[in-house]
Amino acid sequence: MSRIFISYIIPFLLPAATYAAWVWYRTRYADEHGGEVPKLEQGPWPLLLFLGAVFAFVVLGSTALIRGGSPDETYVPPHLENGNMVPGHLEPKKP
Repeated sequence: MSRIFISYIIPFLLPAATYAAWVWYRTRYADEHGGEVPKLEQGPWPLLLFLGAVFAFVVLGSTALIRGGSPDETYVPPHLENGNMVPGHLEPKKP
């Protein structure tokens, strides 16, 4: 569950959270010093959603490039061996 949260949800929501934090800061600043208060609902939401999708794809792509195995390896799925759980791993192909 944490992998899904880190890989998908955080990068997707990061631009919207940053914009919301800016609106909150700017509203407090405008209350103290005067000026126009930005409205959260009038924000650049299509752009924020697009940037969130781009961030999520960048995280997924970089994860695939960093953690991927080489083509000359075979994936061995998790299995039980002598009553112990052996996690999935990559092994060199047998000739």
